[in-house]
Amino acid sequence: MEILLDRELILHLEDAKTNVEIPFTLKRNYEALELLCSYEPKHCDDENLARRLIEEAITTFAPPPYREKIGPWQRHRSSVVNLITVSIDAGETYLGCAHRHANEQRHIISADFSSPGFCRCAPQPGPWRAMLNVHAVVCAEVWYRLRVLGLDDRGEGHDRLEMF
Repeated sequence: MEILLDRELILHLEDAKTNVEIPFTLKRNYEALELLCSYEPKHCDDENLARRLIEEAITTFAPPPYREKIGPWQRHRSSVVNLITVSIDAGETYLGCAHRHANEQRHIISADFSSPGFCRCAPQPGPWRAMLNVHAVVCAEVWYRLRVLGLDDRGEGHDRLEMF
């Protein structure tokens, strides 16, 4: 197992609805790539901010005759969550994405198996790119970490593939 990328970043409210490109390079062939994605927090704990975001969304997206039917802002409190997903490109080839709501995820890309949402692909040398799709940031700060591991059958790391 080889750590190919270990990137941490802090996202803010103004980063919502953007994409963050994270390029990395493979210097050799691997049997598989393992992507470990995580971010914290998942939920907005700031009640005043959550209320403001909910009220703004209702004003923006709900036509006036329907706003009363939506109910009080507190009813929607649990919906105020951060959402950051990841997609992967190998050179100019789009390999897929993981549009899932979990704030901790693990994905595999290999010729024999790839996690749902990703094409099967033998990880080969060259430029690669992770694209963070920042759908929603509902906290003043969200800490994001992406690790990309190169796995091969030449020893350490092979047992991680056998979990599938």
